[in-house]
Amino acid sequence: MVEVKVENIVVSFTISSLLDLPKLAEILPDAMYKPDEVPVIVLHFSKPRSMATLFSTGNIVVTGPRSMDEVHDVVKMVTDRLDVVGVPFDKTSEINIKNVTVSTDLQQPLKLRRLAKSLQTVEYTPKVFPGLIYKGEDPNTVILLFDSGKIVCNGIRLEDVTVALDKILEKLLIFGIKKEENVCQK
Repeated sequence: MVEVKVENIVVSFTISSLLDLPKLAEILPDAMYKPDEVPVIVLHFSKPRSMATLFSTGNIVVTGPRSMDEVHDVVKMVTDRLDVVGVPFDKTSEINIKNVTVSTDLQQPLKLRRLAKSLQTVEYTPKVFPGLIYKGEDPNTVILLFDSGKIVCNGIRLEDVTVALDKILEKLLIFGIKKEENVCQK
């Protein structure tokens, strides 16, 4: 059975007020703020390992969680910190998923040159990137295949990514991937 592992979820949400980044950088002890490089505040969290990027517009992007429970934990940590320093915000802000990255390992090598010649909608330039980029039927997903048998899939929803992996694994059956390993359920 192929195990699918969530590697990263990227979400965004907006609080109702504009953020005074220079002031917040002084108040929040763990805020990383380098306005000459990028005018944002970055907050790092160790559990779950993730980070939040705060924009002056009130937009916040969270990267790193591996589950929606972790997403909610990080969002709460961010909003709790803003609440403590007196930043007014809408506590019912909608969390929007921007990207989900999952990976799997087929435990067998892939012949990328052969796949590149046989599959449609692929990019394969090994001197530039060591993997094959597959853009299948679903325009919202991109799959990276590596000669080691590792596969990485990016998409907007976990369901889309799982379906895309199932479809590529069905196609890979032609190239000798064992059928009993074609199970893409988390």
